[in-house]
Amino acid sequence: MAAEHEEGDDSGTIGDRVSVIVAPRQRWSLTTRSLEAVIAAMPAGCQLVYVDGGAPAAISDELRTMVDAAGGTFIRRECVLSGNEGRNLGLEVADREFVVFVDNDVIPGDPWIEPLVRCADETGAVIVGPLVYHGRDESSRTIHVAGGDVEITDGVMETNSRRFEYRQHDEVSDELVRQATQQLEFHCMMVRTSFAEEIAPLDEGLSTLGDHEDVVLQAHHRGLGVWLEPESTITYLSMIRLEDDEIGYWQMRWSEDWNRQSLERFCDKWDLDIGRGWPAAARRWASRERTRWYHGRSQLFGYAGRAFRLANRYQVGALLTRSIEERAMSRQRHHEIERRLEAGYPAIPGTAKQLAAVR
Repeated sequence: MAAEHEEGDDSGTIGDRVSVIVAPRQRWSLTTRSLEAVIAAMPAGCQLVYVDGGAPAAISDELRTMVDAAGGTFIRRECVLSGNEGRNLGLEVADREFVVFVDNDVIPGDPWIEPLVRCADETGAVIVGPLVYHGRDESSRTIHVAGGDVEITDGVMETNSRRFEYRQHDEVSDELVRQATQQLEFHCMMVRTSFAEEIAPLDEGLSTLGDHEDVVLQAHHRGLGVWLEPESTITYLSMIRLEDDEIGYWQMRWSEDWNRQSLERFCDKWDLDIGRGWPAAARRWASRERTRWYHGRSQLFGYAGRAFRLANRYQVGALLTRSIEERAMSRQRHHEIERRLEAGYPAIPGTAKQLAAVR
C-alpha cells in the first residue's frame, strides 16, 4: 500500500513519491533508446519497474542491464504481452504514492514527472497526463494527444477525440494550458496508486482499444479529477520502420481477434452500441493501423499497404480486405500466438479469466 503525501509535508523528494512502470506497446526495436531516455529523465528517488514482454534475447539482456544499473526491478515474460497485462505485472510491485505508466517507445521531455506531480497536488486529480508529441525523434513538435473530449448519448459514444491532433505546438501554444480533460492515453499517464488499487487489476480484456478510455471513464464515473498538464511533455516515436522479427508482434497486437475482443469487452462494460459512433470507427482505424508494418519497406509493399489503408477507411472495403491481409501475415502472427500459449497466456488477452465489469 502506497503512503499518501500529507499537504505541507516537504520531506523527501518528488522522486520518492513516484513509481515508473514501463509497459510493452507494439514493438521491441525502440525499447533501449526509450529506456535510456526514461532513466535520464526520472527525478532522483523514483522506483523503476520495467516489464519486458518477449523481447529478443540481445535486447532483453541490454534492458535488464540498464534497469539493474538504475536500481530498478526487471520483470520478463517469454511472450508478447498486451499493455494492461504488462501494467498489472508492474502494479504488483509498485509501492509509491503515484504510478507513472509509460509505454516502451517514448522519449520523455524535460521536465517530465515533476509537473505531473505538482498538478496532482494542486488539483487533487487522480489521473494526470502530459502533452504528447509524435514523430521520428524528440525534436518533433507535432501534437498527438493534448487531452480530448468524450461524449456518450443514449448508449452511443458519439465523440472520442484528441485535442489539437497533428497540429504544430507553435500554432496552438496559447491554448495548451493545464485543464481538466475527458481523454488521456497510456503513452504516458500518471495515476494515484490508491485509485489504481481501487480499480485493479486493469482490464486485460482491453488489449488494443479502450484501455485508456476505460481508466479515465472509471475516474469520471467516481467524480474524480482527470487533468492535462502540458508543462510535462513526451514524444511517442512513430513512423519508424519495423524490424523483420517484430512484424508478427505488430500483426498480433493489431489483429482482428484482439481488436474485436477489445471493442466487445469495452462496449459490454460501458453499455455502448458497438456498431455506431467511436467503436465502429475505431475498428476500421485499428485495421488500418495493422498495415503500417509496410512503412519503410519496398515500393511494392508500400503500394499494397497504402491500398489496404485506403480501403479500410470504408466499411465495405474493410470487410473485403481484412481477411486477405490477415492471411498474408498469418505465419508471423501465429508464431507469436504460439509463444503466448507456451508461456501460459491465452491467445487473446482476457479470454481465459472471468472479466468483471467495474461500474
